[in-house]
Amino acid sequence: MYYLISLFALTLNPFIWKANYKKKSFLFFQGFRLIVGIIITFILTYIGLVDHTWEAFISYGLFIVGVFFLADILFIQVKRAAITPFLGIAFIVAGLYFTFIYPMTITNDKYEFVKQKVTIEKKEVSAIDEQHIPVVPEKYARYRSEKLLGELKHSSYYDLGDSTIQKINNHLYWVTPIEYTGFFKWLKGAKVPGYIKMSAEDERAEAELIKAEMSYVPSAYFGKDVKRHVRGIHKDMILLDVSFEPDDKDHPYYVIPYGKYEKFRNIIDVKGIYLVDPVTGKTEDYSMNNLPDFIDHAIPTNVAEDWNEWYGKYVHGFWNSHFSQEDVMVPTKWEGVDEVNGVFNKDLQLQWFTDFTRPKSGSGSMVSYSILNARTGKFTFFTEGNGLLNGKSAMNVAEKTFRANKYEAGTPILYTIYGQFTWVVPLMDSNHVFREMMLINAKDEKVYSTGDTKRSLFDDYKYAIATKLGNDETTPTDKALLKSLKGSITHVYKAETDRGTAVKFMIKGSNKIFVVQSNDFPYSIFIEKGTSVEFSYIDTNETIASVNGEFKINE
Repeated sequence: MYYLISLFALTLNPFIWKANYKKKSFLFFQGFRLIVGIIITFILTYIGLVDHTWEAFISYGLFIVGVFFLADILFIQVKRAAITPFLGIAFIVAGLYFTFIYPMTITNDKYEFVKQKVTIEKKEVSAIDEQHIPVVPEKYARYRSEKLLGELKHSSYYDLGDSTIQKINNHLYWVTPIEYTGFFKWLKGAKVPGYIKMSAEDERAEAELIKAEMSYVPSAYFGKDVKRHVRGIHKDMILLDVSFEPDDKDHPYYVIPYGKYEKFRNIIDVKGIYLVDPVTGKTEDYSMNNLPDFIDHAIPTNVAEDWNEWYGKYVHGFWNSHFSQEDVMVPTKWEGVDEVNGVFNKDLQLQWFTDFTRPKSGSGSMVSYSILNARTGKFTFFTEGNGLLNGKSAMNVAEKTFRANKYEAGTPILYTIYGQFTWVVPLMDSNHVFREMMLINAKDEKVYSTGDTKRSLFDDYKYAIATKLGNDETTPTDKALLKSLKGSITHVYKAETDRGTAVKFMIKGSNKIFVVQSNDFPYSIFIEKGTSVEFSYIDTNETIASVNGEFKINE
């Protein structure tokens, strides 16, 4: 039915038909135009997967129909033949208006659309559980995944899809679907063998192949293309970017959010998702308030980026955003990656994070930041970020710290750690192998810690907070204070680690477990039950506390 639109490619001026319908050249030209119209319709609907709506027809058709109408200028010698070329010019001008001019007139509408979704808060006060801070950068996860992919049978048939960070069984993983490398490999190959999962929390974990024979994937062709498969069922919805999400039983699914446009296809609002089982092709429709529990990516990154840009850029309209720029903020732009980054809150809900700077080239500090819940669409804008180190500056600090090693910083993420705004920055070598992790205080870049394990990284950061922030007013409330203790040891345990001997002990009258490293305090390996010791430690609300600054065995 949709291909009837191709009839608009024909000459629709009855006066031209009346003068030329007996000429074979004219009829041949009409047949050629019709074929071109069918091809264009095929490209838009089958390849481009454009929604089957009148709004889409007008949006794409103004230019295309305008060109076909303008082609009637070849018959301008016929009386009243100028009608369709004139309409063609009018259609093209209208298309140019809706493409370039109209978006400038609705910047206030874009801002108001997002403003209705935004809740403004001063500061996100909930701390993150250090166990669930992802320390494995995406590039390293893909490096390990590529090595595993190379071990598969007919590995040349396959390639890695987009990697995304996911919550599976209350742990964070990098999940990468396997895709076909091209049309002929799709024809020759069997079903996609599955996907690769790697812990985002444990830098020493191995990548794992999860076997699942998948037919409906983005890199497949014809009806097996997962998005084309959904378009064949739901023709009138706006289909957004595809994401890959396994459930808590490791069964794979593709998620395709859908929505509706406002203001002539300029403002998108997400209404729900289509959930596709790539093994069977079964497709289910879920509204935003009825999503399955395991779904994280209901709001695509490109939608989150648009909403953040509109809210920061168009606060006083289009002209202000380009000239006086009063109150304008712009999200930090990253090279080769999305402007929003996935972070997980204390409840392990995925949120799109971005920090804002002033529209000034080279600005090293942020003015605020936002968090958009990727499942619910809840949009929170935080105002207490002015003057803090922005993400790009955090990367620069990390790379300068390891300048001699020539390490490359991965995408930084801002967390509240021990009451402090802290950038978590992974560092890799030139081969994208994970080497170090760095915590950088966003208020004072001289307060940082580095380490290749989480325990050493966070222990050193606690110590840096307690000793280097000085009279910072936020330090007394961050539960990371340096204290001294003296007493007799009641329990002791020693274990060999890559940092030497880790000695754990308890002191009479305290229920904390203290940890001291022999690399830091060599004499600690000689302590026994009953030994009297005196030491400094970082006091937190955790059961395990690290010895820092001083450790002394009393006679």
